[in-house]
Amino acid sequence: MTIDIHVSNRNIDFADEGYDLAIRGRAPADSNLIARKLEDAELVLVAAPAYLKRAGTPASLADLSRHECLQFDLPSTGKRIPWPFMQDGEQVDVVTEGGLCCSEDVLGIVTLARSGAGVVQTYRFIVEQDLASGALVELLPQHGGTSRPFILLYPHARHLSLRVRTFVKFLLSNLT
Repeated sequence: MTIDIHVSNRNIDFADEGYDLAIRGRAPADSNLIARKLEDAELVLVAAPAYLKRAGTPASLADLSRHECLQFDLPSTGKRIPWPFMQDGEQVDVVTEGGLCCSEDVLGIVTLARSGAGVVQTYRFIVEQDLASGALVELLPQHGGTSRPFILLYPHARHLSLRVRTFVKFLLSNLT
């Protein structure tokens, strides 16, 4: 079996583009696909020490309005993603502002954060090494505990080849 991986944040058309499956960070609106959750990936708020030295460290969610919050536009809508946090045991979505925005590549805003450009909410697994090394600092951990799902998408089984069905079964049994 050969696996070709294409990394992109755009939505694909399985039939027109010849893809067998996709992994997305959100559930799709397309009901013609089977969606299976692979995991809930923890989110974390981070910034570089250089940024915090220059701009100060936010002590509350309200303080984020006074910071350069690095933005990411959803490819499917062009809209910015609110940042989810936990407050008083409930999830709240905070709309943040900032002059720097990335689309297509979520790693772009992490690169900007590493360089001291601002604050970003991202997946913990992306910045784990940066947190361990001190290149990035976790902010507002008292409001942590939120996540976003990673979803495996594929057409209905009647359209899947044996190799794709086997790979889906492998993913689901090893990642869920």
